[in-house]
Amino acid sequence: CYETARKHGKEIIVMEPVKGGTLARLPEQAEHLLKDYAPERSPASWAIRFAASLDGVLTVLSGMSNFEQLRDNMSYMKAFTPLKESEKMVLQKVVSAIHNAISIPCTGCNYCTVGCPQHIRIPEYFSLYNAEKRAPSKMISLQREYSNYTKNAGKASDCIACGQCERQCPQHIEIIRHLKDVAAIFESK
Repeated sequence: CYETARKHGKEIIVMEPVKGGTLARLPEQAEHLLKDYAPERSPASWAIRFAASLDGVLTVLSGMSNFEQLRDNMSYMKAFTPLKESEKMVLQKVVSAIHNAISIPCTGCNYCTVGCPQHIRIPEYFSLYNAEKRAPSKMISLQREYSNYTKNAGKASDCIACGQCERQCPQHIEIIRHLKDVAAIFESK
């Protein structure tokens, strides 16, 4: 999307630079990399500054849910400076740490669940799956949580592969494939 717009000389308006808050709550290793470089900066500030530093960006729209987030955003956007090369190198390491810690990059927006004929709680199941990948020792409690979710909703294995969810996903996640992974972990006895 970005590349196509730039190819045609269009200015960019960035929405959800923090991916629905996902980039504000980073895996420990990723957060440590950022804090080691700049202890005073929030993870969200890095995400927003990254987006604002891209060539051709006109504005960055960041959702905020409290005054503290507003204050944080203003602190680094008031006198904005693009990312330096050293900061870009830190972010490359952070991206690797995130990819190693998060198996399914779901932001929990719930667009995929609207209209799901099987009433599958996709974001919740993906969150449990990611938690299990980060901390396999918690599998028993995660299994219990999955079981509680499925009392009033469809199981991952109930997916009929209609594709409705994938058409709605702004992250372009292969939801059908990942639901099979969820079922394999949480529904096998």
